[in-house]
Amino acid sequence: MDDGIYMVAKRSAQIGFGPPDGAKADVYAEANQFCNKTNQKVKTVKLDMTDSGLAKPGNVSLEFKCE
Repeated sequence: MDDGIYMVAKRSAQIGFGPPDGAKADVYAEANQFCNKTNQKVKTVKLDMTDSGLAKPGNVSLEFKCE
């Protein structure tokens, strides 16, 4: 994105109502893989989560830095 900030987003395959916890774990795993390449850790800049609902999948987007 800008100033060393990266973004990962994922749509949840979860059916029914509730938070997209599986997608949240997936975006953090991907961010950690990215930062581990340079022996750094993920620092969350912004985390947006939208719960799944009737015929609507949940979404997660993570903006992060490697430090």
